[in-house]
Amino acid sequence: MPCHRRTLPLLLLLATAATGCSSTRGEQVPAGETAECATYRSMMTAPMEPTAMKQLRDACNASNRR
Repeated sequence: MPCHRRTLPLLLLLATAATGCSSTRGEQVPAGETAECATYRSMMTAPMEPTAMKQLRDACNASNRR
């Protein structure tokens, strides 16, 4: 029994810290950014073929012209 008295407060403290430190906010998108540009921006560092990256960039540019 004495073991439970010590571990319960520790578990509550750890659970509170984990909950308080977790982030529920997603990546913030700049105001006025289109969905196509958000996709392009999120994929800029992904290992992709140059043609696929160009298609994403072109879609972003086209969405800005609308």
